[in-house]
Amino acid sequence: MRPQSVFGGALVRHGKDDWRWSDGTLEPRVSDLSSSSVYNFRCRQCHGSTHVEVLLSAAHREKDVLGWVLDGVADGKYRQDWSGDHTGPLMMTEAGPTRMHIEPGEDPLLGSEPIRHKRAIPLVALVPVAEWDAWADQQPYGATWVTAIEAEIFSKAKSLGWVDPRE
Repeated sequence: MRPQSVFGGALVRHGKDDWRWSDGTLEPRVSDLSSSSVYNFRCRQCHGSTHVEVLLSAAHREKDVLGWVLDGVADGKYRQDWSGDHTGPLMMTEAGPTRMHIEPGEDPLLGSEPIRHKRAIPLVALVPVAEWDAWADQQPYGATWVTAIEAEIFSKAKSLGWVDPRE
């Protein structure tokens, strides 16, 4: 497997928060950008433990990164469910449960105001939080650094052959 890198290979990850320039120089100001910060999915309690609600639509869209979740669902390791992240009463449709949009002052129990149905509640895979965290720890999304040193980081990358696409 090829090591993770940024800047066209000018900055290479050698381990957790261990980033080195292609010339071998350690770059201690760069750290891992956690996949959990990029994929900020909702968590919920289920059967006495915490699970991450991984949106199945996102897993299908980004199979190269989240395909392991789809494999877990296919193998029966992870349970599918409707996301618990919804507000208002539910309406059952042929497509599954749908969110109902209730405006302030409306009372859906009395039926005096029309209820506008929003989008369907998404399907999720319930991944135990410990498994999600272990994956995110081993598979960072990329590299991160403080904005104050960005010009220095870019300059070093350019000196090693990276071409800034904005220029």
